Amino acid sequence: MPFPNTVHYGWPAGFPGAWASQNPQRMVVPGANGFCAGAGGVVVAAFAWVQADGTTVLNKPDPTNPKAAPTGFVVRAQQGQATQYMQQNTMTIAQGFMVGLAEGGDVFAQATTASATGQAVYASLSDGTLQCAAAGAAPTGTVDTGWSVAQGAAAGLPFIITGPLAGARSALSSTSGTGN
Repeated sequence: MPFPNTVHYGWPAGFPGAWASQNPQRMVVPGANGFCAGAGGVVVAAFAWVQADGTTVLNKPDPTNPKAAPTGFVVRAQQGQATQYMQQNTMTIAQGFMVGLAEGGDVFAQATTASATGQAVYASLSDGTLQCAAAGAAPTGTVDTGWSVAQGAAAGLPFIITGPLAGARSALSSTSGTGN
């Protein structure tokens, strides 16, 4: 680690990919083999898609369904690996390592556009990065994530997104009468 040569007087409120509150935090439940980062790894603090095999996760949709909504948001769970000699940090989960995907809750994120409270959050179909805009006004090359901006910020600065309040229930579980 090099000798520190700067002092930051104003730390950000949070760091992209970290939980922003203790409100209900929901993770996507993987299958028996869990979720693993695919070729090239998976970037933390971006949206990701589970591929057709049900295990591999990438920051882009499966080619068989190129306009699909992302499966979840990649949260920080100490899974980024420093894989190069003398590397200090990384926001990439290396290929083959386990991936955690959030499907709800309040999370710090970073977007290439300015964000304002109430705007919809869109994911780039090429790399899962975030853009924010009015609901129903998806920027070119993005897809609606179902998440929204809880607390906005200027482009490139951390802000808070919030996921849907509850996951969709299947018709079977909601009509079975056996409890949910």
